[in-house]
Amino acid sequence: MRWFARPDNRSLELRVAPRLASWNKADDPDQIRLQEYLDDTEALIADAWIRGPWALRLDVGLPSSRDLLDASDLDNYAYPLASRLRDVDLVSVWCTKRHGEQSSVRICAAREVPAPTAAGVVVATTAASSSSVAYKEAIHAAVSGAAVLPDGQVRLELSFVVGPRRNWLNLWKQTIDALDPLLGRTRPDRAWHPRDGRITELGLHCAVDQFAGNKVVVGIYASAESASVIEDSSLDVPQSPVGEFVDVVPADALAGVDHRTRAHEFRDDDAGYLAWLAANPEGFVVNIARNYSVSTARVHHATCRTISGQNPHNGPWTGAYVKVCAIHSADAEEWAANTVRKPIPPCGTCRP
Repeated sequence: MRWFARPDNRSLELRVAPRLASWNKADDPDQIRLQEYLDDTEALIADAWIRGPWALRLDVGLPSSRDLLDASDLDNYAYPLASRLRDVDLVSVWCTKRHGEQSSVRICAAREVPAPTAAGVVVATTAASSSSVAYKEAIHAAVSGAAVLPDGQVRLELSFVVGPRRNWLNLWKQTIDALDPLLGRTRPDRAWHPRDGRITELGLHCAVDQFAGNKVVVGIYASAESASVIEDSSLDVPQSPVGEFVDVVPADALAGVDHRTRAHEFRDDDAGYLAWLAANPEGFVVNIARNYSVSTARVHHATCRTISGQNPHNGPWTGAYVKVCAIHSADAEEWAANTVRKPIPPCGTCRP
């Protein structure tokens, strides 16, 4: 699960006011205005494209006569623009709203940060279709024990871990619709209708797990302390570029890092390897021969008994077979693509 900083680079003022998502027919006036806005905004940022993982931020200015905490749902503003601009490298989308005459957009390189507050992140897991009630029920169950946030502005961040076949943008609305235990309901008798209009700052993040299949993991963080959308705040803490290796391995052990990925190879270093396992029980390990022969290589969970604890062969763990460790399975797969040019099958014991 990954979290990314809110973009704080120079903004571009929108020439056409942002529009809410519309599912009307193509010739409907709302749909026509939406497409005009998307066309113009895409042209506006055409020269700002960057290579590699990137983040999008949309700041929506609303008339002072509008109630900032009612309707104008941020996911409905963010979705059309993110859908238009989306590619495989879009990993974070931010959207805010405030009273003001001007709206703006920014894109920048994604910068990974720690989870907002570890103790405050609720995690939900489901393999249900996002269009099903079962999906919403899984999200709802995860937050059912939480207290409703006080009246007023809310900052919400959602971090999704999905398989490569999932479109994470399609998970936004269904997830937020299930958050009435946190946001409150518009009416007591209406399920799946939270008071999400009071979300004035929304951050949405994604990591792709090649081995996830249909499973979706969602990290949910909601706070009544909405950060300023005009000036940078404590929300934008010191960050690391997304391409930088971030791990609990001591700095003096970084010699084995493959900087094209976030993977670390342990070779003739059992102490370092076992320390990594202890610190990253949810991580992944590629067990592969020193010459990188794929024929006997396997991907394991870090807790798999076949690659942890006491070596049953009474030999070193990182001798004849080296260990390539990654916090995310996608990073292990990327290492394989870069290094051996072939996918590595999963362990038959732990079945990662």
